[in-house]
Amino acid sequence: YRHHDVVALVALYRSRQYTNTLFLFISRTMISSILDSPVLIGCAAALLSIAAAISILIFRVIFPTIITYPWRLPPKDSRQCKSDKKSTVVLAGSFNPPHLGHLVMIRYLAERYGRVICCIGVNPNKQYDVTPQSRAEILREMLINDGGCNNVTVEVVSGYIWRFARTQNASSFFRGIRTWDADGGDERTLQILNTWGPLILGRIWPMKTMFLEGDPQYRHVSSTLVRQICARRKEAIESEDSNADINEELTLLVPERVAAKVVEVYGATS
Repeated sequence: YRHHDVVALVALYRSRQYTNTLFLFISRTMISSILDSPVLIGCAAALLSIAAAISILIFRVIFPTIITYPWRLPPKDSRQCKSDKKSTVVLAGSFNPPHLGHLVMIRYLAERYGRVICCIGVNPNKQYDVTPQSRAEILREMLINDGGCNNVTVEVVSGYIWRFARTQNASSFFRGIRTWDADGGDERTLQILNTWGPLILGRIWPMKTMFLEGDPQYRHVSSTLVRQICARRKEAIESEDSNADINEELTLLVPERVAAKVVEVYGATS
């Protein structure tokens, strides 16, 4: 190197040292100012808390809690089992109409938790072919003689179900699905509403939404299929054909004790 090149390198090195020293001084001064100011400490803590809360909610949406079949129960006398037995949970759905797939899910939740509330949402501005009250009546008849569902109640809820669940001190919010691959797209929209709605509209921390995958034995059963069978039965009655096969097919989808009620309600609207 030439002499002036060496001088330039030394000057550059010294300037970097000066810059680093200045940066460290400014950083220490700022940190010291924050630590000396309760207001700034409070603001920093609040920002960190908000960031952590947002991260938790985003994580819940991206990685939903899915309870796959076979459903497991916590060991008896375990802390988790005792906690669950003291808890109230909400299972929300349209139950339009309720069927065997719904029933086995309700039995599992009733066995695991102390109290289960099946919620049917209603929009006062919407017209229904079968009213939520009629669906609730069918679901109650389905559960009334079922020995494993003595701790289950059925409610028709107008407005946000998460708000009703909060009034009942519910700890968890359940949605029944066939599989996440089949129903996840539609369910994610509801999950986002149930996650951010309480925070934005109610200024309360949202309860966790969990998805209960159906028993493979009943994954082919759907409310749409039940309604289609009821429509076929109505056509058979109008044409004066025998409907014995249709009745038998229906009892494979809904409990026999409510089959006549389902036909009565849904056959009239098909």
